[in-house]
Amino acid sequence: MSSTVEQKALSLLRAFEGAGKSVHRVSIEGRRIEIELSKENVRDEFERINMHYGKT
Repeated sequence: MSSTVEQKALSLLRAFEGAGKSVHRVSIEGRRIEIELSKENVRDEFERINMHYGKT
């Protein structure tokens, strides 16, 4: 069974979203599929750590 480019794009979309990625846009040009992931707010892993040293 042959799948269309649209079906492949939907399958990729489901796979990315199933992996926890947020997809912003899917573009199809001929046989080319382009998936743009959303830019999530990247939190600094050290944001909540008090980095002060010395006397308080």
